[in-house]
Amino acid sequence: MLELEIKNNKIKAPLKGSDVWLEATPEEIVRQKFIQYLVDELGYSYNQMAQELKVTNSLRGTGRASADIVIWKTESAKENNELASIVIECKSDNVIIQPADYYQGLNYATWVSADFFVTHNSKETRCFQVYKEKIPKNLGAELSRIPTAEELLDDKKREKLFQDEKVFEKDEFAKLLHQCHNVIRNNDKLSPEAAFEKLFLNATTGTQIIKTVFFPRKSLNV
Repeated sequence: MLELEIKNNKIKAPLKGSDVWLEATPEEIVRQKFIQYLVDELGYSYNQMAQELKVTNSLRGTGRASADIVIWKTESAKENNELASIVIECKSDNVIIQPADYYQGLNYATWVSADFFVTHNSKETRCFQVYKEKIPKNLGAELSRIPTAEELLDDKKREKLFQDEKVFEKDEFAKLLHQCHNVIRNNDKLSPEAAFEKLFLNATTGTQIIKTVFFPRKSLNV
């Protein structure tokens, strides 16, 4: 297990090169820690991953158009410019992951035709299947976990993971309901009672609630 290397306010970034050091910002530290987790715990190699991969050919606009971490099935798949499998967006710990981050990540994942999209900071990690066969393309079910390197190579294990949707614990589900209720109440200027009623008229399960509030179909055209 390799340790993170930080010195003089710089952090080593192995995906950028053998001796590349970047400014040790809160987000960069989170990113490098997660890269180490992918290697040490899930079995991925540096050679099958890339950091800050450009995911658009557009020359318009000045915003960042690169994915934090991209993973291919194998090193050779990456070298041959084959389609990637996982796109990961990282945020610093003092940033709450917002719905807009999912929209941006969906665009990145769609561009490289990835099967999985992941958002991460040290407080939470969420993994989604990307529905590529549907128009408009959209995030599918939230999955229970990120696939390991072994599962990514095995079609049957990968398909099984697609069926393994996230199970909400009681406290987590209650927190989700409260967040969704507040979003509906604030966006639609409703009373607490009306917002609660609208929430349950539109969705009856945890996954449906997430999709209804945070991923409305009309907002996910790419």
